[in-house]
Amino acid sequence: MNHTELKALRRFFFLDVVDAANLIAGVSVRSWQRYEKGTVTIHKDVIEKMNKLKQERKEILKQMSAGETPKIDITKTHNEQELTRILILSVSAELIAKS
Repeated sequence: MNHTELKALRRFFFLDVVDAANLIAGVSVRSWQRYEKGTVTIHKDVIEKMNKLKQERKEILKQMSAGETPKIDITKTHNEQELTRILILSVSAELIAKS
């Protein structure tokens, strides 16, 4: 994943820079901005989390397209729950735009 893809995915997931820095990477906003500008190498953990979020979003889209209500797993960490909530918003916007 390069810096352009990282920025595009962040926006696609409806995450602002502050949320991405805190919820995904646990880094400062400035560090996240450096990832997106390509001035520093994106940590492997960040790439893995973004790919995991892509997969989770696909599952949420599949559920919502079938008329199901996605669930937020309360056994997950607060950050993971918040990311799921944001992904649900992202999918909702996509489905509204398609209708």
